[in-house]
Amino acid sequence: MKNVLVCKNCGTENPFYSMNCTKCDSYLRIRVSNIDLWQTTWQEFESPIIAGEKIIHSDHKNFVIWLLILIGIKYATLSAMIHNSVYGSTESMNAFPQAFIAGGVPVILFLLFASVIIKLLNNYFGIKNRVADNVALYTYCFIPQLLGFLILTPIQFALFGEYFFTFNPSPFLIKPMAAYVLLVIDVLLFLWSLVNAGSFTFAQTKNKAYSVVVAICLSVAILTIIYFLPGELLILLK
Repeated sequence: MKNVLVCKNCGTENPFYSMNCTKCDSYLRIRVSNIDLWQTTWQEFESPIIAGEKIIHSDHKNFVIWLLILIGIKYATLSAMIHNSVYGSTESMNAFPQAFIAGGVPVILFLLFASVIIKLLNNYFGIKNRVADNVALYTYCFIPQLLGFLILTPIQFALFGEYFFTFNPSPFLIKPMAAYVLLVIDVLLFLWSLVNAGSFTFAQTKNKAYSVVVAICLSVAILTIIYFLPGELLILLK
């Protein structure tokens, strides 16, 4: 794999994230100081590869911490819902702090750990990269799901109350049509995030097969974490 910026002045190949040539110090690209959250969100729909490139080139990976916290809240809610529906638990929203520790924190830690692993893999395949870029890339790829979470959660509460969280009774029994429509929207937003993960990886590596494998592995790992881990951790936290 190869993805470099070639200096127009001396012809030296530089890592894709470089601002200045490592040999002659000439400028290689336009400076990107900060990540524009709203522009990046729109570009994830219009051209996710360009969005990924701007995230890599940005000097400051702003909003990443806040987005990671929102990701933790999103997956804490989802993991608790899965735990309640699959394992027959009846945990209420009052148990959300424990759900965040059991479901949200592991996902956040996994994203940080995966960013390090992907850096090592990229280096092995000849792509020089930085952990900070990877953390930003694989955090921002979740924006579709976060937007859906912020928009759909009030609707879910309005339709089902606390039952959408406790599954006692299941929202699919209370209002089946609405529950299935919301589920389909959530799945589509997850697939959108999956596409973003692949596109962002491609922006960094320019290898389609590798990008698809990375995106699928990230998605499978996260789904595995929220399905199997929270139940055991919630038992320990009680």
